[in-house]
Amino acid sequence: MRNIPGRERAVPALLILAVMALADPWRSGGVFWDFGNALGFLALAGLMFQMIPGPRGASRPHELLGYWILAVAVLHSFWFLAGDAVVRFYLLPGGPPHMWLGLAGLLLLAGLSSLARMPDRLRLHPSYRGFRRVHRHLALACLAATLLHVLLGGFYLPYWWQGAALTGVALACAYGRRIWSRSFPAPVAACLGAGGVAVILFVLIREVMA
Repeated sequence: MRNIPGRERAVPALLILAVMALADPWRSGGVFWDFGNALGFLALAGLMFQMIPGPRGASRPHELLGYWILAVAVLHSFWFLAGDAVVRFYLLPGGPPHMWLGLAGLLLLAGLSSLARMPDRLRLHPSYRGFRRVHRHLALACLAATLLHVLLGGFYLPYWWQGAALTGVALACAYGRRIWSRSFPAPVAACLGAGGVAVILFVLIREVMA
């Protein structure tokens, strides 16, 4: 197994920290809402990290991490649906656009994870190059829908510069291929550990400061 430099191991943790840190620490909706939204920010950070290109032959960590990100996104969605009946009305006709964008992002993420599985992938895309092209376009659409879901929601990002900074981080991950040209796949366990710590801190900080 290829050794992964410490600098590369730190990339997912730093990305999660950057995304979480942009959310206003003085804004809190209570433990229930803060925890659910922390999961949403974590899923967004995971999507950004997945956009960073890795070396050839390193698809397995990317695939496994994709399943975990999907699980976090599903938990984020059903956390609110199960715990607050009002949220269900947001997905009816006439509901807020950012809620529909969140649903679109979730469905795209589910499609990305399921359609990339072998051997089903070969039935749809005999050419690996064709698969990569379609997969990346769907991933960009998923990231855009999820990012707009967060930005238009606006509760934790009340100032324009917060949204601009978050968008900048997303664009750097999605299009900064020269920046990440030598990146390595981070261990899935390290990503999960950093994400768990970040979610706990997200909630605790708001309990203290808000």
